[in-house]
This record gives sequence, C-alpha cells and structure tokens, in this order.
Amino acid sequence: MAVSASEDIVVKKHGIRISLLLVSAAIAFAGFVLANMFTVSVERPYSDLQKRAAERMQQAELAVAAEMQEMGIPLEAEDLNGTWLMGPEFTELTTTPGNVDAKRSSLNPNFAAAMVRYYIEGGLESGDTIAIGTSGSFPGLLIAALSASTEMGLEARVIASCGASMHGATRPDYNIFDILSCLERNGICSFDLLAVSPGGSNDDGGSVLEGILYSGTKELSMQLCLDTGKPVLDYDDMADNIHARFVLYGDDIDMFVNVGGASPNCGTSSYTLNFPQGLVMDPPTIPTTPYRGLNYEYAARGIPVINLLNVKQLAQENGIAYDPVPMELPGEGGAYYETEYNSFIIIASIVLALIPLVAAFVDRKKNGNCPY
Repeated sequence: MAVSASEDIVVKKHGIRISLLLVSAAIAFAGFVLANMFTVSVERPYSDLQKRAAERMQQAELAVAAEMQEMGIPLEAEDLNGTWLMGPEFTELTTTPGNVDAKRSSLNPNFAAAMVRYYIEGGLESGDTIAIGTSGSFPGLLIAALSASTEMGLEARVIASCGASMHGATRPDYNIFDILSCLERNGICSFDLLAVSPGGSNDDGGSVLEGILYSGTKELSMQLCLDTGKPVLDYDDMADNIHARFVLYGDDIDMFVNVGGASPNCGTSSYTLNFPQGLVMDPPTIPTTPYRGLNYEYAARGIPVINLLNVKQLAQENGIAYDPVPMELPGEGGAYYETEYNSFIIIASIVLALIPLVAAFVDRKKNGNCPY
C-alpha cells in the first residue's frame, strides 16, 4: 500500500525525535559513568576527631583483653586478631546464632570513627544526650559507640542485656557487664549504666541450649544482673519492658543507639527486619503495636536512631575492611574520607543532555503535534 507524503513526514519526524531522545539518554549515561570514574576521596573535616575516637576504642579493647588475660581466660581459636573480645560459640549466655566473620569485623577500632560520623550527621553536638540499648552480641560495636560519644562529649545512658549471640560476650565469667565495668574503672569511656536485664528472646534470660547442654541458665542470667547492683528489668509483658526503658532513659534524648538484636530495642515481630541499618533519619513505615521496640518508639517521635546489627553492611557503608587479619589500625580505611564528584562533568553532562531534548521540543512546536 502506498504511503502518502503527509504520512511519510510524520514517520520521519517520529524517527528524528526518537533519535534525539536516544542521544540525550546516551549523553546522560556517559556523564554518569565519567562522574563516577573521576571521583576523589577527601578527608572529612572532623577526621581528627574520628581518629581520636578510634584510638580510644583501641585502648578500651586492650584494657579489656589485659583484664581477661590476668584472670586466666583463654583466647578463642576463632579470635584470629587476639582481641579476647570474642567469646565461645556456646555457653549459658548464648541466645541466638551469630556469624563469626561479623564478630571479628565488629572489633575494628575504626568503627568508632564511623560512629563519630553518624553522631555528627545526626546533628549531635557536645553536651547532647544519647540512649544506648545493647545486648552482649557485639561488644566491639558497643565500645565503638561509647568511645565516639566520650570523645565528642556526649552524655550516654546505657541499658544492657547479658544475653549474646554466638562469639559475642558469651562468657559468664566475663560478660557484657564486666566489659562495661572495665571501661568505667579505667576511665576510658564515660557513660551511665541505668539498668540491666537478662536478655534472650523475651528478655527473661537463658541459653538456646537450656535443657540440652545446660540447665538453670535463666537463673544464672538473673544472678549476673543482680551482681551488677543496678536496677534489673524483669517484666512478663514485652510492652511493659519497652515502656520501662523509655521512661528510664528520660525525655531529653537526642538520639537512640541500638547495638545487637535485643527484643526490647528491635521489637518482636517481622517488622523488626524492616528497620534500616546505620543512621536512620527517615524511618520506614512505623507499626502501631505496643511491641514495636525502641528503634520504632524513638523514630516515631522524630528522634534519630542508629541501628547496629548488620556488620557487613555497616562496614561497606563506612569503608571499613570486613574480617581483616591482621586488624586495621586506627586511622586506616575509608571511614575518614568522603567522595566528591567532579562538578564540571556533572554540569556539562546535564547541559549536553538537555540540548537534544530542547531540539526535539522545538521541532515539535514548529511542526505541530504529530504523534510519537
């Protein structure tokens, strides 16, 4: 069938405009590639503060290790960097599975530098108050949070649970309470331990191997809590447990920090997995149940939250080596740098990509609204 002259013009115009759009897309893509190729790493303006926090964390870990060695506590075979901060896989305090690579990685002193970044990006300044809820699962991340807050002059209020996932602070004879005590006695970190709890899935203590390898683990967890001399949180209902913690922290909290996966902090349902990692300024949809946990409780009030649980993701986000052997030293890695893009490439790409779009628009206005 013959094509009329007018139809032929429409087809040609259609082809020209599609070509212009493709050219624009190609320029934009090329600009994206070039912008990422020519990035530069620039030291953060507060990198000196980050380094001091990392050095403080290193000092804290050495103090804890020295104390355990004096007590004759053996080094675990999986503790390849000789930190003494990795506990046995299974004990009376082991509550959940844990990734040994993540446990080793979390002891990197440069996580304190990452915490400085989170605090500053969260708007904190010297004199502000943070609430820290922690289990015994990641003593390294707790030390990082406290080293950074001390270095920045923040007031830290802590509620700690003695349950721990595998290879965390699982030693009954040197648990998370003992680690906190060591930091305080040696004047390394400044904080106020408000209360303690047994930990575990319902925060009532016990080991995952209760009745298999051990017995009386709930009673042991409770006794360790009582030995601290601090108020012990012991509630049958999780909603009451969460509310009690919220009241203890006070109404002047500027940021909440969760370390590990304690039920009162993370909540007790599938929505707990929806809460992002790292600094959370824009939270996901907030559930309305009374068991949603302190992460959501503070987020619902517009208070920034730092969620420290997925170590691999946190390491990648902050340029920290994952499972390094030997361990990185304070000041090493990408936590002290931010990426800057070449503004000339970005602007030039935008301008060049707009030219074909403008040409297509002008052609359409000039020749009428023929279909695409």
